[in-house]
Amino acid sequence: MGKPNPANEIGYRVLGEDGKLGGGTGRPTVYWWLGFALCVLFFLATLFPGVLTLASEHTDGEQIGVSGTLLGVLNNPYVFSWIGMILLCVMWMLEYTRRGSIHVAKQERGKQAPTGSFEAEIRLLPTPLHVAWFFGLAVTSVALLVLPWTIDWDLDIFFVWFLWGALLAPVSGAVLGSLVKKTAYARWYRRQAAKNPHGRVMRKAHPFWRSFSYWWRFDLWICGAAMLMIVVGALIWWNLAYLPPGEFGDAEDVQEATGVTIVLLSIGILAMAFGLWACTQFWRSGEDIRTGESAS
Repeated sequence: MGKPNPANEIGYRVLGEDGKLGGGTGRPTVYWWLGFALCVLFFLATLFPGVLTLASEHTDGEQIGVSGTLLGVLNNPYVFSWIGMILLCVMWMLEYTRRGSIHVAKQERGKQAPTGSFEAEIRLLPTPLHVAWFFGLAVTSVALLVLPWTIDWDLDIFFVWFLWGALLAPVSGAVLGSLVKKTAYARWYRRQAAKNPHGRVMRKAHPFWRSFSYWWRFDLWICGAAMLMIVVGALIWWNLAYLPPGEFGDAEDVQEATGVTIVLLSIGILAMAFGLWACTQFWRSGEDIRTGESAS
């Protein structure tokens, strides 16, 4: 066996001698609550300058500047990106180990050896909570992208709002895809269990679907990208429809924007339909939907 690549070597060290991280107890630890609090504070802090601007514009109050303050620093695109990525990685790991575990892959008897070095198993979210997550993310992303247009907005203040909206829109699409994926798989599993007198479900893996839907999760990536195209297309259409004549641009600008809108909405809707259909085919991967596998 060859020497593991540097990324896998880090993984082996993190998992330790027992080769496992997390127990999936479902109980938040102190570190989980700390990470959650930091994420919420970071999210609210990056939105606060925009909230102050919206409030002052709609109430004719005095605008409060945040440049040179901690809020101004957090809204710097570079600071926002680095802190956001760090918090995202930390919170993802804390949540994953709260609801499941990550361990070194082991070859099971009678099963083809996994292609990844690490495997994970996670407890799925209850469907009502999953639905709430989708609607919460969708409404938040739309609000972040639309509210600045209700005033004469400043890009320096609302840039982070648009960035959040551009991030949450595809995430909401992926969450919708995962909801469809989980629901379709559960129905398939119940049908297969009902056919077997002992309730056992026999899975048969199709290499393409195992790679597409299980290993790389391309179905969810497609849903996320499609949602972003739909939201951006709808936002451009909304501006074309409701902005005063001439404010959007000249006739050539309007014509170009109309073409872009048609392309984005057409491709986005078709891609979303395909992505959601692909999510219903996870059973063809031959894997348990509660599990995952590393790419190397």
